[in-house]
Amino acid sequence: MRLFIAAELPENLLEALAETSARLRDTVKGRYVAPDSFHLTLAFLGEVETNRIDAAARAIDDACQEYEAFEVALGPLGSFGKRSSATLWQGLSEQGALSELATSVRNELRARDFTFDEKAFKAHVTLMRKADLAHGELPMPITGHGAIEHVTLFRSDLSGARPVYEPLHSVELCNNQ
Repeated sequence: MRLFIAAELPENLLEALAETSARLRDTVKGRYVAPDSFHLTLAFLGEVETNRIDAAARAIDDACQEYEAFEVALGPLGSFGKRSSATLWQGLSEQGALSELATSVRNELRARDFTFDEKAFKAHVTLMRKADLAHGELPMPITGHGAIEHVTLFRSDLSGARPVYEPLHSVELCNNQ
């Protein structure tokens, strides 16, 4: 089964991302990500044997045990790939906790002999795929801030008209504030 680990975003940031996505529809053509699919990937594992799900869950448990909930803020828009067929995203800024958490998750996965996408971590939420950015200007994104409180192992089902993400295991970050 196809798996990834993501930091779940609070409702107010999901709403802001949905508003930015709606603004983009007026100026950019492409394949929009449904707002209920917005997430912040910490590690993409790809295809994993079903009998390894418990080990992936333990990796998340161990990676997150020292982390408290922390604030992030929505940042500027950015893209990967060619301007005529780009992945359009909105970045997130924070004071290092997010990238440290991603490193911790990835280290725990390595310790359990998982393979995953080793690209450098870039804090972003994908808003659109196959975006044509060659024409027009992008609108200003909606900003906001909120707390990352959960890290979740998701199953990604690509068999339907759009991806469906099913949570398999979630960890709540300590909140000692």
